[in-house]
Amino acid sequence: MSVTEFIKNRRATPPRLFAKKDISKGAIEELLQSANWAPNHKKTEPWRFKVYRGEAKSKLAADAKAILVKKQQEGYPIASEKIEKFASTIERVPVAIAVILQLDSGGQLPEWEEVAAVSMAVQNMWLTATELELAAFWATPGFIELFDELLELDDNQKSLGFFYVGQVMMDFPSPGRRDWKEKVEWKD
Repeated sequence: MSVTEFIKNRRATPPRLFAKKDISKGAIEELLQSANWAPNHKKTEPWRFKVYRGEAKSKLAADAKAILVKKQQEGYPIASEKIEKFASTIERVPVAIAVILQLDSGGQLPEWEEVAAVSMAVQNMWLTATELELAAFWATPGFIELFDELLELDDNQKSLGFFYVGQVMMDFPSPGRRDWKEKVEWKD
């Protein structure tokens, strides 16, 4: 398959469509190695990842739920259904990878460039998951900043969500795209 075909076949597969099967450590390592080759200005390599599997993932789900329930009780605007869905998704998926932005301490680059580099690292993981015939989904909940302590982030780090990986239970159809020509203005 060509790179273009992999790009077109990449899917944001909802975690409810993941099979309940383990993913090998080797496959996860392959995803992370691909992430490490993302393009990045000034070579700051701002991507960091924390991989949760097994009991550590179950603990993450329980601890995240406890934090969200506490914050909700303190007045944080989050629906109980979202808390349940978030915790049960982490519990259900075989692998949850925390996506972390490591800000450049030297301030060489604006934050948006570093976020873009991390996003490219995630895209590399996603395309590799497609090649390995794995399902993947990048969850970026609005309450992610509540997990800084849980994820043991340093002061110069920010969470950019979780990248879920699993076996494909069933094909998820392409949502398609409008014609690319509608989005381009030529200036010859």
